[in-house]
Amino acid sequence: MIKLIASDLDGTLVSGNMAALPEGFPKIVKELKERGIIFAAASGRQYHNLRQLFEPVKDDIAYICENGALTIYQGEILHKVEIPLETAVPIIRRLEEEPGTEVLVSGAFHSYIRPKEPLFEKYIKGMKNQYKIVPDLTDIGEPIIKLALFEKEGTEDRDRQTYWQSQFPPTVKVVTSGSLWLDFLFPDAHKGVGMRALSEHLGIRREEILSFGDNYNDIEMFKASGISVAVENARPGIRELCSHTTPSVMEFIENMLISGTI
Repeated sequence: MIKLIASDLDGTLVSGNMAALPEGFPKIVKELKERGIIFAAASGRQYHNLRQLFEPVKDDIAYICENGALTIYQGEILHKVEIPLETAVPIIRRLEEEPGTEVLVSGAFHSYIRPKEPLFEKYIKGMKNQYKIVPDLTDIGEPIIKLALFEKEGTEDRDRQTYWQSQFPPTVKVVTSGSLWLDFLFPDAHKGVGMRALSEHLGIRREEILSFGDNYNDIEMFKASGISVAVENARPGIRELCSHTTPSVMEFIENMLISGTI
């Protein structure tokens, strides 16, 4: 019996970084809740951003934010990563010196930027993040929970994931997070850790969890789930890791509701 459904957002539940939820999805979330099934948004996005996206059901769902660096349910922080400054500072400095890039540093509820170009701030504002511009990204006034890199020329066609992974030790895992972003994950900061924190809080077993994803930053979440589902547009190798594939998250859930399998 499924008791928890988690889904990645960009490229999985929604199309594009700025897209709205599929029409009718809040109604699906409410129907799941009536059946005792909790929905969790599992994303690289910020908590504030996610709550705006899920406005009609914002208090009915759980949040695995910042690629697992922050997990919140009903206003309670269940898990939060704090990256030691001695780890974060050299990475930030290396990212900052790369041409054509912008760095985003995350605290629990704000993003911090030091734009090289005005268009980057405009882009972040369009994402509806809570953000602040700071003179030094290594001194944001609160613990750092995530590091992300924006590359305006794109990350996938140029295989920037491989390039950046070669710059750092294996303990820093570089993953794509949309076509323009790379996230830098640490051992206790990924969606699988967030999923486990949430499921333990709720008393839900691994076999009672269903998850959806499309990208390499979803792999740990799949491993923490009894059923894993890749959307058809998933990155190479992701579909082979999952027990199912689907054209859309909403279609898969609706079919399960209709068939009575959840």
